[in-house]
Parts: sequence; C-alpha cells; structure tokens
Amino acid sequence: MTKWTAMYMQDSYNHSSLLLTNFMDWVMIMMLSILTLVLWIYLGTLFTSSNSLMLDHKLLEFLWTISPLGVLLSMASMSMKALYTEEGLPTPSTLSLKITGHQWYWTYNYPDFDLEFDSYMKSWESQDFRLLDCDNRVILPTHVPIRMSVTSADVIHSWTIPALSIKMDAMPGRINSTTSESMLPGVMYGQCSELCGVNHSFMPIAIEFTTVLAFKSWVNSMLSL
Repeated sequence: MTKWTAMYMQDSYNHSSLLLTNFMDWVMIMMLSILTLVLWIYLGTLFTSSNSLMLDHKLLEFLWTISPLGVLLSMASMSMKALYTEEGLPTPSTLSLKITGHQWYWTYNYPDFDLEFDSYMKSWESQDFRLLDCDNRVILPTHVPIRMSVTSADVIHSWTIPALSIKMDAMPGRINSTTSESMLPGVMYGQCSELCGVNHSFMPIAIEFTTVLAFKSWVNSMLSL
C-alpha cells in the first residue's frame, strides 16, 4: 500500500492494475519529454539569432504535425487496452464473493460456502493502519478467478481497491460485478469512494490474499463458529 510521502502508485496485484501503472508511467515519460523539448527550443530562440528570411520549412511542419498524432495514438491504444481489461477475466470464475454496502459497514457473503459476515472499521491500535484496518478481513485465495458482485442495502456506496484497480458503485436494487485474480499474496486496503453520509470516512475495506490451503482452513474455521 502507499506510504507517507510516496511518489508512486500502489503495488499491482493483478494484470489490469499493472497495465494502468504502465500507462501512467508512459504518460509521465511523454509529458517530461515534451516539456524538455519545448524548453530547449524556447531557450534556443532566446540565445541564438533568428533568420528573418526563412518563411516556411516543410519537414519541420510535417514533424510537428505528425508527432503529436503519434503520441496521442500511443496513449489511446494503451488506455483502451487497460480499459477493456477492467471488464473482467476471460476465464470463468471459480469463486464468488457478494459485497453489500451499508451505512457504514460492509457485508461479505461467500455463496459457495454459505458464509457471511459483517466488516466494520477496527478500533485503532498502534500496530494498525489508522482508518483502514477492519475487524473482519476478506480472505481470498491467490491465482483463483473470483467473481465479485457489489450492491447496497441503503444509499450509494463505492467498493474500491486500488491495488486491484477495482472501483464499483454499490447501488440499491442493482448489482455490479467484475472478475479479478490476484497474482501475489498480501494484504490490501481500500475505502468507500462515494459520499454516503456522516461516517463515510469510516468505511474501510481490507482484503487478505493467501494460499488456497490457508483459505480452505479459514473457511472451515469460520463455518465451525
């Protein structure tokens, strides 16, 4: 997750978030390159004598017309590729997770195991991440396609996990869904990203990706309670 004074994006846990990070890096490279070129040309005009007899330059006009087109096309292609990967994985999901937003907590349901629990913001302790840790984390297996369906029981919320590049609105009477798969184990955090009332800031999301065996052990322990 992002730390204080960080100048970079969060670590990518799946393919779509990695594409978005690469797209941001490419845009920054293009912006810095264009800024450097413009400053170099501007300083060159200040400290060198100009030729008042030169009225046109065919090659130069062609270059400054075609170069922006090439930059925009490259940005558009990378952006479209990253956009369409947000629709979900081409492979069918093997696990389902239903998320329901409430004022001001989340309810998680595993239909495959008839398992459901609520997740509230955890009371802050020195070893916790303030306003991000939950009393009940969502435990999911790595390298498993997961179908995530989001809805709301009251007002509009937004279930957001930046490390997975997921941001889905939770609206009452409607279900939004996507398919995602984590390539790495670890804990990732998110928050409700839609203003939903006075305690909107205290509606965190905590997901822990672990091995399949550890996930099965957790499910058995939860079902035995």
